[in-house]
Formats: sequence, C-alpha cells, structure tokens
Amino acid sequence: MTDSGDPSPSSSILLVGSRGAGKTTIGHALARTLDLPFYDTDRLVEERLGESIPTFWAREGEEAFRQIEGLVVESLPGLPRAVIATGGGIVLRPENRKNLQSVGRVFYIRLRPETLIPRLQNSWGSRPRLMQEVPLEEEVRQVMLIREPLYLEAAHHVIDADGFGIFQVVQVIQKYLEEKCDG
Repeated sequence: MTDSGDPSPSSSILLVGSRGAGKTTIGHALARTLDLPFYDTDRLVEERLGESIPTFWAREGEEAFRQIEGLVVESLPGLPRAVIATGGGIVLRPENRKNLQSVGRVFYIRLRPETLIPRLQNSWGSRPRLMQEVPLEEEVRQVMLIREPLYLEAAHHVIDADGFGIFQVVQVIQKYLEEKCDG
C-alpha cells in the first residue's frame, strides 16, 4: 500500500477502483467492521434517477450519467462519516477527484486486468459495456490505461489487492486507520 496525504481521522472512507474490483463488497464489510454507515455512489445515482444505471445509460448515454454522478459526488459532504464505495468511472471528471479527496480518505483498490476480466465476465449483464466494439478483455485493458493515472491522482492510499480476499483488504484498511488514529 502506498500513502499520499492525511485527511482527518474523523473523515469518511472512500473506495475507488475499476468495475469488478470489489469496492461495494469490501465497503459493506469495512462498514460493518468499523460500525459506520455504508453508501454506494451507484445506488445514490439510481435513487436520483429512479431507475437502474444500465437502463438510464442505454437511453441517455454516458455523458448524461456522468452529470448525475457528479451531482451525487457534490452531495457527499452532507453525509455522516461513512464508508463510501464509488463507481469505476467516478474519477473521469477532475472535479469529482477533488471532491472525493475533500470528503475523506480515498483508497484505490487496485487489481490487474487479468484479475478483473473473469469477475466482469461473471457479471456481464449487470454493468454497461464501455466499448461495445471490442472484446471485454481489450475493453478492460484500454479502460485501465486511461483510468489508472486518475485513480492514482484521486487516491490517498493504494492497496494492491491481487490475491487478497475481502477481509484481507478490510484488515489492511483497518490497520492503516488504527495507525493513523494512534500515531
């Protein structure tokens, strides 16, 4: 894990990373462990939309989705201290990266494409494809080339999670938080 910056110990904990990185699953487990509320920006977007992201995306497109997602990010400071999982593309807008950092500690859950591809193949129908014209394997690699520097820019901490289970990632984050609060 690498470290960049040090937000307040009482700030929220935000998880960024690619689709399929396990942010929501890790976030739920971390929230239970820390006895904090859990929010998922994708669910918050769907609440605003009144429909699923894939349905909205298919009808209105990515740009309209990103605008709504940006409004959700702007609303995060109004939430109590929490664990917040984010959508994979939330880092695409510079203002989102800045706003996420102002809400709390941002942890980038980093996985290699070779780890992500099987996970995404298993959830094929529930996530909008970003590049319909290329095979999933190529899509993942191309998207990561674009987003990796943005995740790194947004993150205070990077967790290389290949080979880690959910609770191992939770333990890494919890240990970091305990060290920062004690030290």
